[in-house]
Amino acid sequence: MKKTIQDLIEISTYAGDRVDYTQGGGGNTSVKKDGVMLIKASGYRLVDITKKTAFVAVDKEKIENYYQSVDLAVKKDYEKESAEISKSSVIAMDGIETLRPSVEVGFHAILKKYVIHTHSVYANIITCSVEGEAIAEKLFSDKDFGYIFMPYINPGFELTLAMKTKIENYVKEKGKFPEVIFMKNHGLVVTADYIERVKAINTDVNETIRKYFDIEDTFRSVELEEIDGGYRSNTKTIVEFVSKNGLTKALLDEKPLYPDQLVYLNNILAFSPETMTVKDKTVEYKVDLKKATTLEETLFAYLFVIESIKNAGLIVSIMNEKEVDFINNWEAEKYRRSVK
Repeated sequence: MKKTIQDLIEISTYAGDRVDYTQGGGGNTSVKKDGVMLIKASGYRLVDITKKTAFVAVDKEKIENYYQSVDLAVKKDYEKESAEISKSSVIAMDGIETLRPSVEVGFHAILKKYVIHTHSVYANIITCSVEGEAIAEKLFSDKDFGYIFMPYINPGFELTLAMKTKIENYVKEKGKFPEVIFMKNHGLVVTADYIERVKAINTDVNETIRKYFDIEDTFRSVELEEIDGGYRSNTKTIVEFVSKNGLTKALLDEKPLYPDQLVYLNNILAFSPETMTVKDKTVEYKVDLKKATTLEETLFAYLFVIESIKNAGLIVSIMNEKEVDFINNWEAEKYRRSVK
């Protein structure tokens, strides 16, 4: 299991160490070995994962078998039931704190050995634009890894079941497992049976999109300045946008792009506006460095995606009211936001 833990740390550091791939507690990684899956714990950052913390072991076969046997003809609360299955699948490990699995543990269980799920700003330019699926076809139809493009589906049970069906249909049609999954208004999933391949494919997908839109590779981190009682944004994308447009919940509500925006930005401005304020044409955060970094990274990614879609002459695709309401009231997201 030591090698499996080290592999999880490796892919988590690779994906989590740059803000253009993951922001705050968003994204998750997993590695499977002999029926056990190690996966990032809910609410933690990918870079938090060490040999002792920020991940959890689960019974991969128990979760996979649940999705193989589910009968939708029976009326029940599948969201609740699947969450209970995930929690009950947790395996205690000596010397490692028992935590709650990522909310997306379901779809990790049905994929290959290594999984990297990110909220890449490059991938989200196409997943958050009306023309995105056509662009994906143009860029990736000839790649050897194969891909599918998922419509927006509520995270959790619904997404896992829909992804399972789409993968099975792809395998029947193409004769191979799709190693790349674009999720509308959500992000990117890359999966493979070898660690170097999963990293190589993830890099290939992001670099292909970045070069297609002629975007400079200069967005790997954010800049925060320490001030009395908190931190001030010095990230160029944010400062330029806020100087020109300001920043309010109403402005963000106009274009709900993906769940992390709602969890970390819209809801903060709605329920804790003193935490994040606009002052002197920039943003100030009255929280500790870890929380300030999460907010700064999430805001950067959101503005980057919006501005990139606009600059490319594409049409922004937004979440509808029902989808927004689900995220705002989903217990799993409330838990993720509460983790320090």
